[in-house]
Amino acid sequence: MRHLALLLALSVTLLGMSEAATALTTTPVNLRRAPSEAGRILGVVPGNTLLLVACQGQWCRTTYAGQAGYVARSFVRPVTGSARLTGPGAVYYRSCAAMRAANAAPVRLGKPGYRTALDRNGNGVACENGE
Repeated sequence: MRHLALLLALSVTLLGMSEAATALTTTPVNLRRAPSEAGRILGVVPGNTLLLVACQGQWCRTTYAGQAGYVARSFVRPVTGSARLTGPGAVYYRSCAAMRAANAAPVRLGKPGYRTALDRNGNGVACENGE
């Protein structure tokens, strides 16, 4: 039960999206800082690695070896379908104003409530001063 709760919390905080799925890498793939071929390479995810991903367009948000980033969708094969992320540990703020109203801002990557959409400068801290 604790493992499931941790997985759910990790899904919400790292992916910052409303749906998630599991996928296997089909080959070694670069983990990038930004969803672009020009994004800085943070590391390499080995082939046949199971990842929790949230995909949009040609890129999937994921975490590997404690590092959050993006992998090209063309290098992952879905294992499970998307599932809505709800339940204990799932925290969602529609905007930075909503997060501030709840006294939760700023929030770092990996913490409940973090979403990439609220991290405008992509530094891993959502709704910091000036955002």
